[in-house]
Amino acid sequence: MSAPEELTTEVSQPVQSEETSPPEPEVEENPTLFQAIGTLKGKPEQDEEGNFLLRLGGKRYKLFIAGYRYQAWLKQMAANPDKTLFLRVYPKCLMIPRKDPQIYFQVAAWEDENPWEEQPGIFKFRGVWQFVPQVRTPVISVYRNQNANDPKGKFKASHLPVLMRREDEAKPFRFNPKIAKEDLPPRWFVQGNFKFIPSRNCWGWDKDLEPPTKKIPRYKKPIKATADGQAPPRGNKKPPRKTDKPKKTTTDNKETDE
Repeated sequence: MSAPEELTTEVSQPVQSEETSPPEPEVEENPTLFQAIGTLKGKPEQDEEGNFLLRLGGKRYKLFIAGYRYQAWLKQMAANPDKTLFLRVYPKCLMIPRKDPQIYFQVAAWEDENPWEEQPGIFKFRGVWQFVPQVRTPVISVYRNQNANDPKGKFKASHLPVLMRREDEAKPFRFNPKIAKEDLPPRWFVQGNFKFIPSRNCWGWDKDLEPPTKKIPRYKKPIKATADGQAPPRGNKKPPRKTDKPKKTTTDNKETDE
């Protein structure tokens, strides 16, 4: 199966005649985008409930295959159930308060040999280095790029726990509600290779792909889903408050003795 497009965006330009077309603005060939993708190697398994799993470092991690790739995956597993594969995956992390993060992987492609740049276990992260309330370990937050599509309209972000010590000025951002917005420390956009560490249930920094920068790409803010799983209506308008109208007072006509 061929490798997918790795969260890249093509820029299309209108065709105009040379006589009437104004000078076109410069377009960055390789714009900086949020990204989280990597390569794994292993023999997928299936449990009694039909879930697909991959053993890494003595632990089992769930595999999720979406869309049209699922039928092709089922055929692959039926024809070669014991075959070791190279998997191209998007890492996901479910944050649960007061519990360890649950990491799983969305399978984007698979091959018998490794056609990708990264070796098994190496992931490419491009995101904001910060703390989130659900976990003590700093994370790389990978948001939806500004021009990304999301059919459900939730624009859910991936917060991936990482271990990283740096000697430069970059530090993980920590929000403090007691500090004024203009006095908060800067947020850093980190681009690097990270190695998955199953024993720590997180990723460890390997090297930078680009120096950390305070220039963060535009992204779509995550939207929390409602109880029925749907995104709330835009505008989040509150219903008008009901006010009790004052009741009309009536006076009783009292009879007086003549």
